[in-house]
Amino acid sequence: MDEDFLDVTENSKKVWIFFIFIVVLIVILGYFLIFRKFNFGAKTIQLEYGSTLSENVEDYLTKKVVNPKDYKLNTSNVNPNEIGTYTYTITYNNITKKGTVNVEDTTPPDFTLQEFIVEEGSETYYLGDFLATCEDVSKPCLVSLKNEKDESLFNKVGTHTIDIVVTDLYGNKKEGQATLKVVEKGSYVNPKTTDLEIASNSREDSSFKGTVYKKLEKALEPNSDAADDVMSEISAIDLEQYIMTNYAGYRLVSSEIIELYNKSSYVVGYSIEATISNGTEKVIYIEESKVPSNETTDQTSEE
Repeated sequence: MDEDFLDVTENSKKVWIFFIFIVVLIVILGYFLIFRKFNFGAKTIQLEYGSTLSENVEDYLTKKVVNPKDYKLNTSNVNPNEIGTYTYTITYNNITKKGTVNVEDTTPPDFTLQEFIVEEGSETYYLGDFLATCEDVSKPCLVSLKNEKDESLFNKVGTHTIDIVVTDLYGNKKEGQATLKVVEKGSYVNPKTTDLEIASNSREDSSFKGTVYKKLEKALEPNSDAADDVMSEISAIDLEQYIMTNYAGYRLVSSEIIELYNKSSYVVGYSIEATISNGTEKVIYIEESKVPSNETTDQTSEE
């Protein structure tokens, strides 16, 4: 066979192999430079209830990209302060991909405990009184006994250690060891229901001599829901109308609601101090008897 013919055949094979190699290389480069840009994905995000939602698009892409700023993230439909499943979008070159954000509460309550004192045989005790504080985004904090048999200890005079379970609205639990002190019947003075003498106030003014607007029948824990409800009720009073009715010629300059505490630091009442002026300023205290009985009710209904 002619050796020149063999050389041409071999050279032709090499050219075809080289050509195929170049085509494959172009396809690979094309994928990385063109197609891969459009081949992006959106993650499923797990977000803890109450946490801050990231606005960094790279946290949502399934792969790293060359220019993250070219990808537009839209999380306007996501509410990090409400449990649920939400959809977000990422857009690049008119191509939009959808992703999911699952807002969930998996964090148990963070609490501190205090000694709970109760009279033997009492059937009206509230297990929440074991809590000194309780922080959780999914309130309320619910307290239960870990062991049902410990219920019998509420009838046994003495100091007992009890295992309790604190649970939030979504069932996240945390255990603790609490102290129960059971005293003989008739020997316990509850600071929430007695001792309504005023010992201090929210202004930390030891010389406070103002008029008490509202004295409570039962002392309340500061910053509790019950105390907040009373504060909201008092805040609804139309003080400007009150001044016009009871102090003709005067106008309201400023006002302050003052919490009044007993010696156990429970809220036992409220005072409303107002500064009024008719050219000369003076301080007065709102009197409940001079507030129309339907004034607060009407404003609450309108809201």
